[in-house]
Amino acid sequence: MDTEIELKYLVLDNDIATKINSALAEHKISYKLAQKSLTNIYFDTPALELRKADIGLRIRGNAEGQLEQTIKTAGTVVGGLHQRPEYNVDITSKEPDLSLFANDIWPEKFDVQDVQEQLAPLFETNFSRNTWLIEYGKDTLIELAFDQGEIVSNSQSEIINEIELELVQGQRSALFSLAKLLFSCLTMRPGTLSKAARGYGLVFGRVEPHISSASTELGLTSQMSVMQSFNVGFAECLAQLQQLMSQFEQSPSLSRLKEISDCLALTRHGLWLYEEYLPSGVAKSLRKKIKTILKEIVWVETAKQIKELTKKTGNYRKKIENSQSLLSQLKHVLVKMPDFAQVSELLHSEKFNLLQLEMLELVLTEFDEHDELPALMDLAPSWLSLSLDDLYNKFTSDKLIGADTYLDNHNIVIRSLLTGSWFGSLFVNNDRMEFRGPWLDIHHGIDELETLFVLKSYLADSEDSECQKLINWLEDKVENLLGAIEHSRTAGLSLQPYWLA
Repeated sequence: MDTEIELKYLVLDNDIATKINSALAEHKISYKLAQKSLTNIYFDTPALELRKADIGLRIRGNAEGQLEQTIKTAGTVVGGLHQRPEYNVDITSKEPDLSLFANDIWPEKFDVQDVQEQLAPLFETNFSRNTWLIEYGKDTLIELAFDQGEIVSNSQSEIINEIELELVQGQRSALFSLAKLLFSCLTMRPGTLSKAARGYGLVFGRVEPHISSASTELGLTSQMSVMQSFNVGFAECLAQLQQLMSQFEQSPSLSRLKEISDCLALTRHGLWLYEEYLPSGVAKSLRKKIKTILKEIVWVETAKQIKELTKKTGNYRKKIENSQSLLSQLKHVLVKMPDFAQVSELLHSEKFNLLQLEMLELVLTEFDEHDELPALMDLAPSWLSLSLDDLYNKFTSDKLIGADTYLDNHNIVIRSLLTGSWFGSLFVNNDRMEFRGPWLDIHHGIDELETLFVLKSYLADSEDSECQKLINWLEDKVENLLGAIEHSRTAGLSLQPYWLA
């Protein structure tokens, strides 16, 4: 058995092999280059017994007619780093023979013979592979493979254009070092799905859960230590980020881009919460880099607001469609904002790849646990209480609170909700959602206020009679919305915090 430790990246460039050769030559890195064509047939039963057991079965053939049968069993994928046990045996037929594998590789109660009798081909992956066997420092060997081809099932296909960095010998840190070198010369992003997973998605459809910042709940448990909770939560943030990036690439939208922004904000918030328990300077450095990325997509909130104002099914379109000059002005502002091609360029950029690799390195760091650390179930309530105190300080009042106060303190509401996302899974879900509900309503209400104030800013200097009618309508709309937000504020302030129950 071998355990693969590899980084996988999806690449957008042309002339990839040439660019890799140039980069290795420029840095005087020794390697041996090989080329081959590979055909892989993947098998499963009609009931997908292998897939359910997180097992991949393939038969691989090369141009010389050699055949190899491979089983990959359950492993881990974090931030593009794949670690899976792999078992290989030579075979003389394109029909799999599970009896050739050792009995101890199968899960408990797995009926090998029954599965064998039902196996059928599902899909193929056919690609050319350029392989660089790289001597990367003392006693370190890395196999860099560039695969180009397609996944095929019946009349459907999906392009393969990816790089894999596999550690053959040496320290895992060498993989990261070589990846950083490739970031400087290739347009790429982490690939979290294996070819097999992409093949299953092609055959049966890929249904990925929608990720919403409002409902995000990181999978912490009360049995975890402080550092274990950070590791689990931070790894989940990274996984969600890369899933959202993949979804955006498949179907770009402002909503998906906003979820990427929200996920980055959740990640940065976790670094702030745990900063004093992390290696010196690491949290501050990563937060600064996340902030840089967030600045490049900060426009998405305004774009969403203008989109809502101008789209035919939007809540406000009927009110503003009589003012063609206003409608035209809003659409012009939207056109001048970055397009999705520029967003994709950012998602594949060197700085974004470096950020994700540093996040992955932090996830893989083995932290020292010591007696000075607080218990997680002491830390979480203290942070939740501090965030609630911030809300009380700004929003506890016997008088009605104006729109400006809500707009100016939106970030305090968001930070409190982010703290709840980090620690919420430690408490009873029903109590948590009841407490969180009014503050989420306030958050969404302020979002709508911001949209209305965007519209107000474009109406302010207009003398058009239709615009004056809109201003009057707008003032009524703001007043009604503030009434709803006030109702939520009263409810939110009256509820017992779930972590103190």
